[in-house]
Amino acid sequence: MKKILLSIIALCCSMMTGAQTTDQISAILQNGEETTVFYGASALKNAIAAAPNSGGVITLTSGLFNATDIIKDVKIFGSGFQTIDSLDVAMTNINGGFNVNLPTDIAGPHGISMEGIYVNGDITVKSAVDGFSLTKCSFSQLTFQAAATRCVVTQSYIRYAINGGYDLYVQNSYVNGHSINVLNDESNILLNHCIITDGYNFDGRNSRFNCTNCIVNVGYRNTIQTYNYCILPNINNLNGFVGSGNNWFSIGEANVFKDASNFNYTDDRTFELKNPDTYIGNDNTQVGIHGGIFPWNKVPSTPVVKNLNATVDGINLNVEYEAEVR
Repeated sequence: MKKILLSIIALCCSMMTGAQTTDQISAILQNGEETTVFYGASALKNAIAAAPNSGGVITLTSGLFNATDIIKDVKIFGSGFQTIDSLDVAMTNINGGFNVNLPTDIAGPHGISMEGIYVNGDITVKSAVDGFSLTKCSFSQLTFQAAATRCVVTQSYIRYAINGGYDLYVQNSYVNGHSINVLNDESNILLNHCIITDGYNFDGRNSRFNCTNCIVNVGYRNTIQTYNYCILPNINNLNGFVGSGNNWFSIGEANVFKDASNFNYTDDRTFELKNPDTYIGNDNTQVGIHGGIFPWNKVPSTPVVKNLNATVDGINLNVEYEAEVR
């Protein structure tokens, strides 16, 4: 009875951000109606090992977890890629990079996803995945070594680069794009409602991508790229860029954002535009990360559980709680 009681309480508390800031970090694996709790730094690794090939859901508390490869078609929910005390958000941190490497016998379409996680390293997609999403995550590099399809990054902070993207859609994200490179000639990288800065290698022969409704602060570009409805604060024109149009040029870096005069990422920045009504994209919303259908928001979608009470009445376990959807 005690083990069942602790497991159910742990499952409830996994949705409760305040309770996620604990000394006992854990990973809760849900497989249908069966729930298993794993504890300690290796909890994520053990949960993935115990998960079915497809359909498992893993919920992580805040804390530091050892990195492990994703070898199952699973969904992983953390408590946040950044601690935000005022919003009851605590960080789930994966210590190191990892690979997404499904065995060939796990057939697609897949539903691999991660939300609310800070990855202290790179994510490398090594297998032909059909369906992979990263939402409200932060990671250094996203690298593709296989022709993965239906890959989506939403409301995330990419700290360094996108390498070898194949079928990739990045939306409402901050991309510190040291480089954005395709895997091969069939690759297709689309960036919509993003902030893209740095761009050291955007003039490279493999830097082919399409930007729409973005704010792009780079110095090196290539005519194989397209920019539509984008703010390019330090660029005079895009002569020779076939397919680009309806852009705003040379407004100056200091005139873009309301909260600061530069493009630097800090945890407390909002990146709100100084003049949001002036820069309207092709979807009739403001360009940048606050437009589109997924405006910038770092709070994970996992519910917060409040007023949790668990009592034992004979052989029955009574659990009462109030859940608040964020």
